[in-house]
Amino acid sequence: MIRLRTGFSPGAKRLRAMSLALVLSGSVALMPANGAAAEHLSSDEPEAWAMFYFTSVTLFSGLGTPRQREPGSVEMALELGNIPHLSTEQRTVGFGGTKVEDLNNSPLLARPILTVGLPWSLALSLSYVPPVKVFGVRPNLLAMALERPLLIRGPWTAGARLHGQVGYTKGSFTCPSGVAGFPPGSDGNPYGCEATSNDKAIQNYVGLELSGSYRIDALGGLAPYLAVGANYLDTAFQVHAQTFGAPDRTKLSADTWTFSLGAGFAYPFGDNASVSLGVFYTPLWVTRPPETSQEPDSLINARTQFTYRIH
Repeated sequence: MIRLRTGFSPGAKRLRAMSLALVLSGSVALMPANGAAAEHLSSDEPEAWAMFYFTSVTLFSGLGTPRQREPGSVEMALELGNIPHLSTEQRTVGFGGTKVEDLNNSPLLARPILTVGLPWSLALSLSYVPPVKVFGVRPNLLAMALERPLLIRGPWTAGARLHGQVGYTKGSFTCPSGVAGFPPGSDGNPYGCEATSNDKAIQNYVGLELSGSYRIDALGGLAPYLAVGANYLDTAFQVHAQTFGAPDRTKLSADTWTFSLGAGFAYPFGDNASVSLGVFYTPLWVTRPPETSQEPDSLINARTQFTYRIH
């Protein structure tokens, strides 16, 4: 990891304006305040793996297949997904895979979803996780999806879903309170944390998912589904810590393409409510020192969604 000094340069205002323009145009590149570019990581480096892993947890994939909706219809939903507990080896990602980071914070992701029916069988879904501190982390994530059924033939349905997210999660990942409480340089605090850090993980992506389902009328409309997706993750990590008497403002970025699989079922309760249960999988690879070759360390998590049609 590279330590960068903060400060103001003659072109700082211009660079900030460029950064804002890039974000507004859909770019997810990180433009540091001092004008220096973030260190870009290979996709299999431990720090990159951690960024991809937790960004994949937030992928706004569907829990079911897009269905026919009336224009103007409105649905509210609550999605819950577990965040797997990582081992000490998995959390050893800092400084190229030699430092244990505090990554076991929240055990789940909860987000509200608003879906509105549009013309041409389209539906727009929006989700926002506000910056409220829960389990020691403060997310600020805006996700959206545009979906429609492509084929409806008897009990069979196939559909497509385009989804994306912009936002970040803040937390004391590099200098947690349990470490900062020890004297800098001691065995309990070998990296010199002088206070709890306030690090930021940028979690941006865009993805496309295709899915299919089969409705079983004999089981009350139970509809098992299978989905496959392709996702582009553009992530970054900004350290905000004080170590050994100096500010640490290390900036890292990483991007990659992934694919994902989802499977589960949706079950309706009357005309206005439904529940969905699913398992989500995306393969990831990492090279952990002292190894020199990639090894798989993928994400598998369970997700559920409760939906109610209000209009």
